Amino acid sequence: MLLTTFVLAAICVFVYYNTAGRQEHDFDKRLQNRALTIGSFLYRLPSNDYSLLTQLNKATANLLASENVNIYNNRNNRIYRFAKSWQDTFDIDAAFLNRVRLEGNVNTAAGQKRLAAVYFQHAESPVVIAVSAIDENGIAHLKELQQNLIIAFFAGIILSFLSGWFFSRQLLKPISAITDKVTNISATNIEARLPISNTEDEWNQLAVTFNNLLTRLQQSFEMQGRFISNASHELSTPLTSVTNQIDVTLRKTRTNEEYLAVLQSVKADVYHMTALTQQLLTLARTARGGAIQAEAVRIDEILMEIPLLLNKLSGGYQVNIFFDELPDDEKRCTVNGSYELLLSAFKNIAENGCKYAPDHTVNVSLSFIANKIMVLFRNGCGEFDPDELDDIFQPFQRGTNIQNETGYGLGLSLTRRIILLHKGEIMAEMPAPGQFLLSVILPSSS
Repeated sequence: MLLTTFVLAAICVFVYYNTAGRQEHDFDKRLQNRALTIGSFLYRLPSNDYSLLTQLNKATANLLASENVNIYNNRNNRIYRFAKSWQDTFDIDAAFLNRVRLEGNVNTAAGQKRLAAVYFQHAESPVVIAVSAIDENGIAHLKELQQNLIIAFFAGIILSFLSGWFFSRQLLKPISAITDKVTNISATNIEARLPISNTEDEWNQLAVTFNNLLTRLQQSFEMQGRFISNASHELSTPLTSVTNQIDVTLRKTRTNEEYLAVLQSVKADVYHMTALTQQLLTLARTARGGAIQAEAVRIDEILMEIPLLLNKLSGGYQVNIFFDELPDDEKRCTVNGSYELLLSAFKNIAENGCKYAPDHTVNVSLSFIANKIMVLFRNGCGEFDPDELDDIFQPFQRGTNIQNETGYGLGLSLTRRIILLHKGEIMAEMPAPGQFLLSVILPSSS
């Protein structure tokens, strides 16, 4: 409204003063023509006989309002004057007359009147002819224009207010609908979505963006719910086992061998629970994007440690490592990150491959592409269901073909968090039936 008011006011002021200026110029031109006409008559009159000129002026049908004619000689003496009313006259000072002689013609204001003075040199002796009058028609037209502009100004303000109010309500109606819908969305019904229209406007884009946000939040809530449920189940199982074993043992006196067997079983359950707790803590730290002490880490050195580490776990595990030709620039082989976390991630991938591959063998290849480092893990996967590929990085998610194997389903989830923490990518695919390929891409330090 302020902008509209300013623009309308500026337009009205411009129109008024532009019209007034043009009207003033036209009236001054009319007065000049009147003075020149009188001068031409004066040139044809007998010397010092102004009675005929007075008669001609009185007989003029289109006399201007309050018209006043004054003629001055070179000595600045008024030698002729004419007015409808003899009281309607005024004197002109010598300075003004000299200015007229110098410039040839001068236009100025004289109270309500406009004055046009012309230096006429065609008579026997040069004279200054000054004609003044009131532009009554022009004043009336300007007053009428002023009234029309004021009416148009306030009408424009009212019209712009009503139209702005109407269109703003129409414009903000989708916001009201979005607000009403969002108000009813909570954690209990986060599956609700904003309505999407076929119109490609900003409100529709906002609704689409908000729906995508709700989808991500819903996935996070569902993942968190599954994580808590699975973690609770995995932790409660060894605790229940320990409690039951202790309760059964305390019902009667046992031999030393029986006590020793119970302690060994409890120890195994405690180790199981400790390992699970450690993995959960590591998973939680990486999920928060926990701060890591970044340093230059050579990927080839990490991969060289994996065969030895897996050999300690099982003599049947075999890891074959294949390197491309190492680049001359050492920075292309390094990653800014944590040596321990990356070693844990690669060890988890290789251990999973060896554990679940029919031949317990994993082939690892390292290659360098531009400013990226690519590590590929290949192994057999038996009867793995390809539909489960999208879920293997979820916590506690395990394939249907390995349900009888020991494990928690946290290894690949933890690995993915570590790779993302290092601004990398990890993907799983089955290039052929019975073959599993896991790709890790990390940005190099170069």
